Amino acid sequence: MIVADVWQNTPLMVLLFLAGLQSLPQEPLEAATVDGATPWQRFWHIVLPLMRPVIMIALMLRIIDTFRTFDVVWLMTQGGPGGATNLLTVYSYLLAFQAVDFGHAAAVSYIALGMSLFVLGLLYGVPWLIAKRRAI
Repeated sequence: MIVADVWQNTPLMVLLFLAGLQSLPQEPLEAATVDGATPWQRFWHIVLPLMRPVIMIALMLRIIDTFRTFDVVWLMTQGGPGGATNLLTVYSYLLAFQAVDFGHAAAVSYIALGMSLFVLGLLYGVPWLIAKRRAI
């Protein structure tokens, strides 16, 4: 399943990062080269901070995609032997349509929603708080 996920999602991430790298301004990189920065220093102190918005968008898209992997898991293993590849989405499907327990399935789906909102809060809230604290 890892191979299928990589096969499915790598091209989008490559295009995203390539577009982000091509849109970077060249002036800071040229100034760092003139100042004698090594390639590692240029990457760490200039490229990576400028790419942070692209990285955040790519990370959010991948998190959203992990909640959309129901089809790959269901078609390949249907939860696997002993639930080895079971995800919350597969578990919710099994509860709703095989065990006919819609309430429990809805609760599992709300837990998945809560987890994704928590991760979203971490991804966007923590950097915002750090930037706000630096501004003070």
